Amino acid sequence: MVIDTHTHYFPATLADALAARSELPRISGDDGKRVIEYGAGNVHPMLPAMGDLGLRLRDMDAQGIDLAVLGTNVPGLDWFPERDGPAIARAVNDELVDLARSHPDRLAVMAALPLQAPEQAAGELERAVAAGAVGAMIYSNAAGAALDEPRFEVVFAAAAALGVPIHIHPTYPLVARQLDAYALIPTLGFLVDTTSAILRLVLGGVFERLPDLKLVLSHTGSLLPQLVGRIDYEAERAPGGTGRLSEAPSEALARVYTDCVCVWPPALRSALEFLGPDHVMFGSDYPFWDPLRTVDTLAEADLPDEVLELIRSRNAARLFGLGDASVGHSGKTLPASGSAP
Repeated sequence: MVIDTHTHYFPATLADALAARSELPRISGDDGKRVIEYGAGNVHPMLPAMGDLGLRLRDMDAQGIDLAVLGTNVPGLDWFPERDGPAIARAVNDELVDLARSHPDRLAVMAALPLQAPEQAAGELERAVAAGAVGAMIYSNAAGAALDEPRFEVVFAAAAALGVPIHIHPTYPLVARQLDAYALIPTLGFLVDTTSAILRLVLGGVFERLPDLKLVLSHTGSLLPQLVGRIDYEAERAPGGTGRLSEAPSEALARVYTDCVCVWPPALRSALEFLGPDHVMFGSDYPFWDPLRTVDTLAEADLPDEVLELIRSRNAARLFGLGDASVGHSGKTLPASGSAP
């Protein structure tokens, strides 16, 4: 059984809304040659796999993926005017939930949230979860705003109360101007942005205030496994370095979950050593990355069978409330993910 917790889908309702924009981010071009303009100089083609559900399911079969927990592509909803974001979010989430209902044995979905309207975003999360969403995907900054701004706490509080995770995925990074060459935005900028976001949240005491909150960080713990020793050391010696924590930063950060999207087995092993095997899940970053790269990395990491089983399905089933995930779709037993109550 394999559950993919980091995989992207571009709802048609969101694509249409972005295509109607004249400013960045937006979708531009003609059919067959459409591109997503995430930010200045950051352009990606609209891939068929982003919105073709039939292709998605065929690729899942070929890649050995039984269940995909879909998250919405960047740039997401945060850049729309506050008056428009909640309505677009509702349409996007209705489309996503309908997808999951149409294939309950293959798909689950994370809600898209309009963080520019935090109170409405919290309400939309409650509505989407009631309809069948199993969590939410947000981005490492909200149209340039840091996630630890007090106005966003209502969204995290709603997730904690509902018992569903929030997946923090990179978006156009705040340091983009310094990294606008040599593909440094995807190779480094994305990870700098997600690492900064989680550090600001955790050092700001989000787990102290919301002990039931579950946060997922993209890309094998981002930079945390490599920096955690330095974070603890500098926090001890710098005034205010521990923020609002009553424990060492490493202890609080170890509550974070992550995926195994990487192509270097030592990086995966360091994430497992820091976060523990109960906090790492399978992820592919499809269609931006080839899922078989993740499969190969897992094989090359030479992990015990019991750890592989946790990564491939059991951790995700527990975190997202997916039920019994011990048998793949070929074995005819899968959680009724995404089904409406």
